[in-house]
Amino acid sequence: MAGLAGIVLAGALLASGRRALIDAAAVEPFRVEVATPHAPAPDGRWSGRVLPPELAARAVVRIDGAVQTGPEGHELEDMSGGAWSIALGDAPGLRLIEVELPRRGGTEVATDAALVGPFSERWDGAPACGAAVRVAGAAIDRLVLPPLREKLLAAASTISLLGPETALEEASVRLEGDALWVRVALAGSHRIGVSAKLEVRVAGPRQLGVRLAALGPVEFTGSLRTKTTLGAAALGAAITGPLAPLGGLAGYALADGYIDRRAREEVETQLSAALAVASAIPLIPERAELIVGEPRSRASLAFCAVAIESGGVAAHLSLRPDKPDPKTSEEASRVRTRLAAIPGPVQHGVALPPLRPVAPTGDAEVELTIDTIDALLDAWTANGLLGDLMGRAQWVERVDAALGEWTTLGLAGIEVRLPPSLSPGTGDGWALTVAGLRLGLTGIESEDPGEVLVAGRGFVRPHYDAARGRISLAGSIDRLRLSCARAGALWPCFGALLEMGDVAARLDAQLAPGAAGLPGIEVRALLREGTQAVRAGGLELADLAISYPTPGVLRVAAEVR
Repeated sequence: MAGLAGIVLAGALLASGRRALIDAAAVEPFRVEVATPHAPAPDGRWSGRVLPPELAARAVVRIDGAVQTGPEGHELEDMSGGAWSIALGDAPGLRLIEVELPRRGGTEVATDAALVGPFSERWDGAPACGAAVRVAGAAIDRLVLPPLREKLLAAASTISLLGPETALEEASVRLEGDALWVRVALAGSHRIGVSAKLEVRVAGPRQLGVRLAALGPVEFTGSLRTKTTLGAAALGAAITGPLAPLGGLAGYALADGYIDRRAREEVETQLSAALAVASAIPLIPERAELIVGEPRSRASLAFCAVAIESGGVAAHLSLRPDKPDPKTSEEASRVRTRLAAIPGPVQHGVALPPLRPVAPTGDAEVELTIDTIDALLDAWTANGLLGDLMGRAQWVERVDAALGEWTTLGLAGIEVRLPPSLSPGTGDGWALTVAGLRLGLTGIESEDPGEVLVAGRGFVRPHYDAARGRISLAGSIDRLRLSCARAGALWPCFGALLEMGDVAARLDAQLAPGAAGLPGIEVRALLREGTQAVRAGGLELADLAISYPTPGVLRVAAEVR
């Protein structure tokens, strides 16, 4: 009897256990419904609905790692039916949104991202002046004047009044009071000395206008002057007869004064004409490839303002990435899709420091605002360059090889749907948020997980590789999340990939200085190419230092030889 009771009890337990398994299988999995995963938030809010609704009371929402319990910059509204609406604050850029559900076996996390504006125009409207260049007066004396002296001497030797044996006695430039003070003295068959004050202004997108503001004494001596003045003295003496001494002196003075006036008029005419020609010469290229050999990295350059002081010459410029120029209908379709998904470059409203003081710490300085860099990242995402640069750095192959060490999953590709977002830091770098990275996984044996999306936050700073003459980004990842998405719903997936594969540490290794994991700019090659007019072969970069003079502004100071 006892045995029969035991069998009945065991059967009941098996039946109830089977029912429990069936009921457990029928339980609705944790997920978060959103309008569009990893997308812009035009109203500055993120809205999501936790399913099943009864889990909403246990879920925790984090924005950029901070728990949202009400105040501290975000507004959390607990709506009915498990729906939430969160104000994302005024700071522009990507927000990492994590909805955490504590479980006995560990926390489940569904991750979304929202892109907050304001957004700037991509291609139209007045160009933002987000770049600055400063050149020290000492560097001008050392690097620019020597080739100018050579060109001046070569041109002077062809002038008949000077002759082929002409020597350059002096050629100097002094920077003072918003003007260039120039002194030139040439000695050949005759000697000519000129001093002038030149004013500089922006004359066009690529030109700086130079105007003759004042002409100093013009010195002209030599055999021609002597012959002319002595001849005039003899003529004056012959005409005046008894008053020959006075007549000769008067004739000499009149001839000498005439020569001075004619020499001054001639110098002023020729100098003004030469300055007009010089003002029409483009000083910067209309477009420059920021990544040498990659047309999609081209950006248009234009002068905004210029200033001169004793310390050097400074100019503000606009740097605007070119519009995408797809060569095939397939790529054109991809570009349209990317542009439609991104409202434009995020605009922080960071302005460059004033043109003064213009004295740089090195031979030359270049400053870029965070808005300029975000505009480049936006354009390079739209035209596919950012994804291709990741491909050239073999991100897919490296991750795929790492996965193959411990799992049957593999990585076939990475699609970049949203540009990385930068935020001003407080120290020696900027905060970085990435989202909208779609992984193409292989070897999935279970049900199709939908889109596998990556989002994360970290820290990034430019690093200069002196051996290669290249500035690239280096940094680290603090938070990294994977989520799957389908039909407007997000849910946790492949969490073990991040933990068991130690993905965060592997990414940090790829982002370490010198690892070439992120795209870079060949600054040494750019300097050589951009200074061909100054010297054959261009100028050579000797050293480079990176700093942050104000939040949101990056400064690169260079020593040039």
